Amino acid sequence: MTNRLVIALGLGAGLLAAGQVDAQYRYTDDKGVSKVTQYKLDVPAPYRDAAVWIGATGVGKPALSEEQRKAKQRDDAYRRIGVANEQLRPYKKAQAAEAAAQQARKAQERRDAAEAVSAKKEAREEEALRLQRESLDLERQRLRW
Repeated sequence: MTNRLVIALGLGAGLLAAGQVDAQYRYTDDKGVSKVTQYKLDVPAPYRDAAVWIGATGVGKPALSEEQRKAKQRDDAYRRIGVANEQLRPYKKAQAAEAAAQQARKAQERRDAAEAVSAKKEAREEEALRLQRESLDLERQRLRW
């Protein structure tokens, strides 16, 4: 009797576990949760058109339709793009930091150039003032003679 009970429980558990394996349609609800069902009629009506066949294909089993095949390719491409963007995130941060550093260097160069121009202008003004004084001194000496 106990052997029969163990066998019956084992078979029941196997059938319950097989339900997930036999699932043939996958859909995503409005919350973004992916779910699977055995039959397309089990998919709620709002999500039925977007349900994708995930079961086996071959003799006596439907193959993916052209629309489903394209949707699968598109989903795979979007997934790969998302993964690639996620992997590029550190490089984009480094690139942004480098651009900010380059802008800071250019700003410093402009400030340095402006200071150099200002220093040259001050030097010319001092030279002009010195020459004017020298000219006045020479004029005074000429008048004394």
